[in-house]
Amino acid sequence: MQAMNFFAGLLLLLMPEENAFWTLVGIIDDYFDGYYTEEMIESQVDQLVFEELMRERFPKLVNHLDYLGVQVAWISTPWFISIFVNMLPWESVLRIWDVILFEGNRVMLFRTALALMELHVPALVTTKDAGDVITMLQSLAGSTFDSSQLVLTACMGFLAVTEGKLQKLREKHRPTVLMIVKERAQGAQVSKNSKGIATKLYSFKQNRGQEETNPAEDDGNGCKLEPRSSDLDKLLCSLNADLEVGSLPSLRDQVDRMKVELCRLLEEKRAAIL
Repeated sequence: MQAMNFFAGLLLLLMPEENAFWTLVGIIDDYFDGYYTEEMIESQVDQLVFEELMRERFPKLVNHLDYLGVQVAWISTPWFISIFVNMLPWESVLRIWDVILFEGNRVMLFRTALALMELHVPALVTTKDAGDVITMLQSLAGSTFDSSQLVLTACMGFLAVTEGKLQKLREKHRPTVLMIVKERAQGAQVSKNSKGIATKLYSFKQNRGQEETNPAEDDGNGCKLEPRSSDLDKLLCSLNADLEVGSLPSLRDQVDRMKVELCRLLEEKRAAIL
């Protein structure tokens, strides 16, 4: 993940190469486990947790963002993924990292993000569209040079944000993220199957004038094909096999309509030959 380049660069400025490597491994494995995987499950969970904290602390601001069609995660995800590297001035980043490494958890991430919101709420509620929100936050966050004020606001203004509270909220939101990830995986499989069907239909179109002269055989999908089985027979048999496992009803309906259309084309072809 690209964000790791920023971490590595920061650590290399502070320590020898080997020490930087093992420090990076420790941070990722111990403090941010599940953040930088393919599914980024824990990162997504933390975004839902942060959104709930935002709604609890800044309901007016979140309602304004909802009205503009801006999701809180659009704002906070880059902050969390980068641990504010390249998001805040250098001194502020180092102060935040000091607290994170000292406490050994991600609490300071949430407190800092909430502190940034609190510092800039008056400006954010005046924004007119989504572009204004993103542009303003990038500008304001990048100009937060008073690291002492930021850290003080984060640590003293959000004492209620504790590791225990975050863990409870994570347990609440993790099932939602896991369900979404599962649905995405199933959707990707359906898309893959659909592409396979499209390929078979294209192949049928290119070769529908040909007929097989081999004896009856199993095509590998459990379909017995009679001698001189047409390409259409093979195609329909193959499509049926594709739909036996894990298919959606809407996909089956589409294939049924394709069958009807292909049968019509075949009848037209036979009529033309006769």
